[in-house]
Amino acid sequence: MKHHWVKGNLPLIATCYICEEECDIEPGLTDWWCCWCQRCVHEACKSALSEICDFGKFKLMIIPPGSLEVINRRSTMRRRLHLRSIIRPNWLDWNPIIVVGNRKAGNNDGDQILSLFRRLLNPAQITDLAERDPVAALEWCRLLGKTPSIILVAGGDGTIAWLLNTINKLQLQSIPSVAIIPLGTGNDLSRVLGWGKEHDSHLDPIEILRQVQTAEKVMLDRWSVIIKPYGGLGFRGSYQTLFMYNYISVGVDAQVTLNFHRTRESRFYLFSHRIFNKMLYLCFGTQQVVGRECKDLDKNLEVYLDGKRAELPSIESIVILNIPSWAAGVDLWKMGEEDNKDLGVQSINDGKLEVVALYSSFQMAQLQIGLSTPYRIGQARTVKIKLLRSCAMQVDGEPWYQLPCEFNITYCNQAAMLMNNNF
Repeated sequence: MKHHWVKGNLPLIATCYICEEECDIEPGLTDWWCCWCQRCVHEACKSALSEICDFGKFKLMIIPPGSLEVINRRSTMRRRLHLRSIIRPNWLDWNPIIVVGNRKAGNNDGDQILSLFRRLLNPAQITDLAERDPVAALEWCRLLGKTPSIILVAGGDGTIAWLLNTINKLQLQSIPSVAIIPLGTGNDLSRVLGWGKEHDSHLDPIEILRQVQTAEKVMLDRWSVIIKPYGGLGFRGSYQTLFMYNYISVGVDAQVTLNFHRTRESRFYLFSHRIFNKMLYLCFGTQQVVGRECKDLDKNLEVYLDGKRAELPSIESIVILNIPSWAAGVDLWKMGEEDNKDLGVQSINDGKLEVVALYSSFQMAQLQIGLSTPYRIGQARTVKIKLLRSCAMQVDGEPWYQLPCEFNITYCNQAAMLMNNNF
């Protein structure tokens, strides 16, 4: 394939590939750059470069245009191109990347991120979740067959869980590995896997792709959560099945998250920013210090670890952890290890859950700055909770108000993730 030259609009601090002098120093659209291999050349140096494009340093991540087989389909008033198949290029270690994100996410930073990657990769490899659902994005992985692939998802913990659930549901031939650009408020899974606690407004997509190239593949436990409401007829259809990757909580922290979620969904919620969102969390947490809606939770629920009932002190929340990060970076399990050194260390892929209790919403604020420790209940391979009264509940940051029920958490399988060791 020949270079696809574009005149002007070069990247910042562009250097000529031939003479190694700075490009684009004159006003107007001057000099050239190839939108596939990203090489820049002066007008006078262009003839010294080979006409054949090698796709540059990210060649093995790109799906070349010649590999796409599309068909024309007429949809209402216009024609649309639909992907029929992907023809594998004759490249060793080809590991294409699919970038997935919502252009409206992260204070609308998602739109800028998707645009930056369209400049480096085949624009067809970029999927906007505001226009298409994860199933459409993962159609690429299905057409790639047994070829290993990478999904780079720009979003928060909820978006990542949504994508991982879809991957599990589709049962692909080759399970794609998932890397993260954090766009949420808490970004707990991103913190654990080394992708950072928040989105950098000066994001360098080239550096992100380099980090993805050197990232280590790790497995993340996926847990099945079966919720059986009390008072039902006992039919299987009355059960609700969810999947958990980060943590589940019942009580005061879920209530704070639910209050925030309701505010954000309100039509009066006009301003979205990470700092503003954290201030809202703080306000709702302070409200719970006074209101204490989850007071004496220990008298209204029962916790069973591997079938054995656990003794509980006076608490307002139960948190069941799969990763060492909760509420935007608090390592609850490690913070309580001095009180009970007999319990094991935490891992994201050991088939075990860690269960802790929180005394109050005031303690939640203390945990954020390291002035308190949670009550460590124990580790288990299965967890059952009998909730005897209505209470707020959340799974991976998605909250709701739960009626009395029994829910069982059991190991399901594992998700393939990429851990960034260069962050």
